[in-house]
Amino acid sequence: MPLWTGKRPHRLIRVFLAGAILFIAARFYPPTRHPVDSALLLQAVFVGEKGGWLGRWAPPPRLVEKAGGGAPADLYLPAGDSNEVRGCVLLAHGMTDMGRRDPRLAAFARNLARLGFAAAVPELPGMRRFRPSPGDVDRISESFLWMDGKFSRAGLPCGLFAFSFAAGPALKAAARPRPKDRTGYFIGLGAYFDLKTVLKHLTTGGRGGELAFPGGPPVRVGKWLFLRYNLSNLGFGPHAAAIESIVRLKLADERADISRYKNRLPVELRNILALIENRDPARFDEIFGLQSSGLRNLIADWSMGRVIAKTRMPLFLLHGRSDPFVPFRESERLAAAARRRGTGSTRLFIARLLGHVDPGSEGDAGSEDGGWSRFIEALRLAGFVSRMITAMEGDYAG
Repeated sequence: MPLWTGKRPHRLIRVFLAGAILFIAARFYPPTRHPVDSALLLQAVFVGEKGGWLGRWAPPPRLVEKAGGGAPADLYLPAGDSNEVRGCVLLAHGMTDMGRRDPRLAAFARNLARLGFAAAVPELPGMRRFRPSPGDVDRISESFLWMDGKFSRAGLPCGLFAFSFAAGPALKAAARPRPKDRTGYFIGLGAYFDLKTVLKHLTTGGRGGELAFPGGPPVRVGKWLFLRYNLSNLGFGPHAAAIESIVRLKLADERADISRYKNRLPVELRNILALIENRDPARFDEIFGLQSSGLRNLIADWSMGRVIAKTRMPLFLLHGRSDPFVPFRESERLAAAARRRGTGSTRLFIARLLGHVDPGSEGDAGSEDGGWSRFIEALRLAGFVSRMITAMEGDYAG
């Protein structure tokens, strides 16, 4: 006995074909393509590359290693003719010891390439060693200009996409004369405005035990790694052995007694340790005022108040409300400063669905409207990413 009888099979076939035609039209007709691409990209981010529809439907991207402006970089290209890319973007990785080969970043670059974009990922040694570095600004600038010269064309400028603390060197690069005139857009995920505020959050925020990302180390690890890798910047290289002993103890147990090492250090370094160990927000400014001019100037130089005023490209700022590293207020402050420039539009979205640079949650799913509110936010997030993709393809008007 046949499963279907009468005309029902033909109707189902027509419905299926109509749906396929609508999807193809939406996927390749620009006004509707960007929302579809946004949904595909977000789905791949939230479920993982292997479970993403992009990985199943789009051909594997190509990887060209050690390309771009003299700095080691990976270039991800769509399958086929690289001269037919939809757009070009440089991805600046944040503080990760895996650098440009961080699996999360590589998967994101591959998914952009599956959508038809050229994505360059330069190696940033400063970010890899958990410290701000002028050399990273140079590498971003050089790699961006190389990529721009290779892929940009009339109406299709290249842009910058910075993750977390890489927003600092990426914005500094975008403010330089040559990149400033060529940068078509800037996207920041988990960006910061004032490094002093972030330092206060990391040391006194009370969330030191929270994981930095799923399966990652606790947030408290970040401040001790910052100390380990910034000694030379602060002029304390001769005391590296003592600091390494302190860092190892603190990484193993935040409550470890370090007095036997601390008492033999110069007062400037003891002040830094006092700043890092302090958990009282009310005492932060007092202890920060005791720091050397070198440290205070370093933090001021890597804050974005003066830098953002020199840029002119449209900004897209996306931040997780539950970000354990950088408070979402930092993106709000960065957006406010960008809007005061008078050039280039600025869009900001604060999402409960994001943590730092990974999918996350504030745990609101248990409330009565948790599921509904998360659905609404997912739609709004998709709309934000759709406008972002529109800018990446050179069709964004503000």
